[in-house]
Amino acid sequence: MLRLAIVDDHPVARRGLAAILAEDADLEVVASVAAPAALPGLDGLDVVLCDLYLDGDRPAVAAVRELSRVTRVLVVSAASRPADVLACMAAGAAGYATKDMEEDALRAAVREVAAGGFHLSPQLAAIVGAAERSRPGGGTALTAREREALDWIARGMTHAQAARRMGVAPSTVDTYVKRIRARLRLGNKAELVWFARNLAEGDAGGRGGPTG
Repeated sequence: MLRLAIVDDHPVARRGLAAILAEDADLEVVASVAAPAALPGLDGLDVVLCDLYLDGDRPAVAAVRELSRVTRVLVVSAASRPADVLACMAAGAAGYATKDMEEDALRAAVREVAAGGFHLSPQLAAIVGAAERSRPGGGTALTAREREALDWIARGMTHAQAARRMGVAPSTVDTYVKRIRARLRLGNKAELVWFARNLAEGDAGGRGGPTG
């Protein structure tokens, strides 16, 4: 049984999320509140589903950061702006989902996060990646070689294997990966691999991966 909490300032949204989660017997909503401060406690919680825009127009990134220090947080928001997604990732969120996703997909995302994974849909990954690549002079767009390294990592290769494919030293791929993680604000290898795979899926219709 997974113990869940919902944080959303809209009562209708809280009830809707609770009803969706209750369809699976192994998902139990033990708290449903309008603000993080109203949570009775975080002990024993597996995942907190938290809205991003709580009581106003400013994203509640600080709340996501505080919650993420003690439990797994899946942000569930109507917003899909790259800046919001990246801010939540940087704050330690274990995933980001939009409120227009399918019900089965939401329940699967909750389980993925509870199991220690990182959730970001292919569509969101593609949106974020495209925004980062298109920023002129922003310092966050990936170079062609960094993107190639990311493509190989998405295919499950180690840094050494990617280096052989690219004809460079493993230390060069290490450098590429460090830059990518810094620019996209990815906290660990799991987030990097997940982002790489979903970015590749989102781009599949518009571009190919490296050849060979």
